[in-house]
Amino acid sequence: MTGTVTRMSTDATRRPRQAGEHLTFGVLCPVVGGFYFGRSLAGIARVLRAHGHRVVALQTYPADLDRDEFPGPPGRRPLLGRSSFDGFVVMTTALADAELRELDASGVPLVLLGVRADGLRAPAVSPDNAGGVRAAVDHLVEHGHDRIGFVGNTEQRDTLERYDAYRAALAAHDLAFSPSWVYRTRDNQEASAEAAARRLASRGLPTTATLAATDRNAIGFMRGLQASGFELPAEQAVVGFDHADSGARARPRLSTVDPLHDQVGERVAELLVARARGENVGREHRLGRAALIRRESCGCLEGTQGELIGGPAARVAAVSAPADPDRPLDEVARVVFASVLERSDVRGVQRRRASDGGQRPAPVDAWLLVLRHLLRGAAESGVVPPAAALRSLADRTAALRPSQEALEQIVPALEAEVAALVREVRRRRPVVRASQLGRTVLSRSTHRDPPASSAVTRADAVRATAAEVVVAVARGCAHGAVARTGRLEQDLVDLYEVDLGLLRGDGEGLRRLDWLPRGVGGTAALALWEDADDGSGRRVLRVVGVRGGGTAVERLAGSVLATAQFPPRELLDPRSLTVVAPVAFGRSDWGFLVVGGLVDTRTTSTRERYNHWAAMLAVALDREALVTSLQEQQHALADSAERVRALALEVEAGAERAALVSIASHDGTWDWDVETGTVRWSPAWARIVGCDVADLRDDPEEWLGRVHPEDLQTVHAAVAAQLAGTTEPLDVEHRLRCADGEHVRVRCRAVTVLDAGGRPARMVGALAVLSDVERYRSELRGRALVDPDSGVLHRSLFVDRLEQAIGRGGRVPGYGAHVLAVGLDAPPTVPALHRLAGALGAAGSLCALAPTDLVVLLDGVSDDAARHAAVRAAGACGSAVVEHLGDVTGAPDALEVLRRAGVALARRRARALGTVVPWSAPSETFRAL
Repeated sequence: MTGTVTRMSTDATRRPRQAGEHLTFGVLCPVVGGFYFGRSLAGIARVLRAHGHRVVALQTYPADLDRDEFPGPPGRRPLLGRSSFDGFVVMTTALADAELRELDASGVPLVLLGVRADGLRAPAVSPDNAGGVRAAVDHLVEHGHDRIGFVGNTEQRDTLERYDAYRAALAAHDLAFSPSWVYRTRDNQEASAEAAARRLASRGLPTTATLAATDRNAIGFMRGLQASGFELPAEQAVVGFDHADSGARARPRLSTVDPLHDQVGERVAELLVARARGENVGREHRLGRAALIRRESCGCLEGTQGELIGGPAARVAAVSAPADPDRPLDEVARVVFASVLERSDVRGVQRRRASDGGQRPAPVDAWLLVLRHLLRGAAESGVVPPAAALRSLADRTAALRPSQEALEQIVPALEAEVAALVREVRRRRPVVRASQLGRTVLSRSTHRDPPASSAVTRADAVRATAAEVVVAVARGCAHGAVARTGRLEQDLVDLYEVDLGLLRGDGEGLRRLDWLPRGVGGTAALALWEDADDGSGRRVLRVVGVRGGGTAVERLAGSVLATAQFPPRELLDPRSLTVVAPVAFGRSDWGFLVVGGLVDTRTTSTRERYNHWAAMLAVALDREALVTSLQEQQHALADSAERVRALALEVEAGAERAALVSIASHDGTWDWDVETGTVRWSPAWARIVGCDVADLRDDPEEWLGRVHPEDLQTVHAAVAAQLAGTTEPLDVEHRLRCADGEHVRVRCRAVTVLDAGGRPARMVGALAVLSDVERYRSELRGRALVDPDSGVLHRSLFVDRLEQAIGRGGRVPGYGAHVLAVGLDAPPTVPALHRLAGALGAAGSLCALAPTDLVVLLDGVSDDAARHAAVRAAGACGSAVVEHLGDVTGAPDALEVLRRAGVALARRRARALGTVVPWSAPSETFRAL
């Protein structure tokens, strides 16, 4: 591993951490499971937790599905833990470029994994991409290939390095390169590579072998070629990169490069701790080794074989002894147990190493030593080791977490070593004195004083021991698979329990985390987004549910935290990795789920169980919100239906009242639907003409055909004016022919209703016999709301119109209503009032405020129109005070307007007559003529 470590100055706000101080680190990764992210995260967690630090894995991508063909990066999300974490690791595309640069500039200890470090201060760590690619190309050249292509996406740092190394390896072998041999994909997954393979197969492959940027690309590429009829590896050899378990399940099995992701993660953790202590660790760091796993897809037919590759800067000396070409088991062990090549998982082992001066061998070397002692003991004593020793070997094998095909690679190497040992036994003379391990084996045997063994007996014992050793190693290799099968079964049980719990849970149960599996014994919490109370528009996280962790965790329920403070220290389980997964799916984003646990490092898919839990929780919360919304809408619809029912009853009652009024007033009403041309006649109208309603036609000719010929032109003109859009109501007197042939003089009044486009839609009117009107003229005049001679409105009617104008101003944007106060020297005469009404126009309504004072409502006019009307009113009234009170749509009520009008006139009478002053600008005056 390259890079030096020196002391550096730190940001003033962050003091260097001391050795032994327990810190908290956040690892930002798109997802937290799978062979790449999971293995890297596992390596990071092992080192940090071995030093007593807390580790929090922060997933930045929401849950989605593997079947998404080309999943895109998520939208911008807030960075958690800015003020509570002592350092960060950012993996690949976990953060957008702007967020990453902001975090780098903040001075917080930061290490990058799989990220381009252009212009950044943080150190970047990467696997030995160049060495792995070079070994893969060398191996393909050994198979005779000289037209080697590349398939993958080069947007991410690691894959770009692999592409550059591919170009360099071709140049090192003096092989030709063509841009057409580079098959670019949209991402690192199977679907995009399969689509590229199908396109290439349709026009013919120019290469005989292909190196893939990732194993998932390689598997998709192979799948696409096989679907198009290609035979692999005869027509196209393929080598991947990543050593995903799915490659061993492909047919043919995928040859691949193992970049040792967990060891890369361990190096990342070492650098992060160094940065937290204030050490300058340099910028570029690379793991100096990888492993080439040869299977059938490259053309090898002798089964799986592994080869450890060391780069120029490889720290191979860290291994106790270099690989011996005469001892192939050493090389195989360093490949199949590569994840534990130079470390121990248990802190107790580290303490023991410190206590004995660091002389204990590395775990792989210790395994080799025990295995060879068993074989040597059999070779020296001729006795097969006891079952306890073999069980110990099996346990040691399982503890090394062998790769999926470890046994397949160990057995041939073990057979070669046993064969060499048997040849050595046959050449040597019988040995009476046993080694220390031999004496230990004999002490556990039933033979206390074994005689000297012959060469044949000892050779047979070696072979029998080798068979027992293979069985023990097989048990150890199978232990991981069996344990993982058990975990997968438990995951299925947990997923079933979670899904049912989420389907059955109500809103409170979802938030209390009642749906979590019973087997989850660590700390868990749910925090949901809400708006901050300070009105800043910030989003904060409210902890709505907790589980486990004791009283300190329970006290967090209901607390509100800023994103920089989440997750709080109380939620971090020091015994295990803490996972923070976004409760988001599709377009929904509810918050975060915090769970303590482990991650699966062996799955090809990154959709591990915590991701699934958070996604299903988001769906359940979406469903709950939808049900709540539907229930609210149901209640709103019920309320609306009740209001409609009440309005229908009110309309029905109004119709009954209108009918009673029509009967009492002897008016005949009619309703003409202009669009359809149909007319509805009231029974009173039918009685006026002496017919039954059923005998009347439902068209306007029923009325117009009865009009006296001498009055017909006048009536037609009045009706045409209404249909043309005049704003004046229809009011015409004419003679109407009744059923007995006699004509009666009637007065017809009507108004026109316009549609949304401003076109006449309906005309509603009433017909009254003039003789009846004359009979009640004196009675109506006393109760009239409008003086028939002067046109001055009764105070109650004026107040009602003013209230309606104020209400319309509040509902209709841009609507204006202005009020003028007119003060005269003497009570106005009817001609004077007529002149004033003519000057104001149709929009003006007059009301007496006092014997010599009038108030005018200009309804629906603009500011300029009101000013001009005030000037005209002053000219019509002669020597008078005309006060423009301005737009009154914002006034509290009509009575307040009338009060202010009286006050304004009283104030203005002290000044010169004929002054017009707007309410909003008292200094502006207009002298009356």
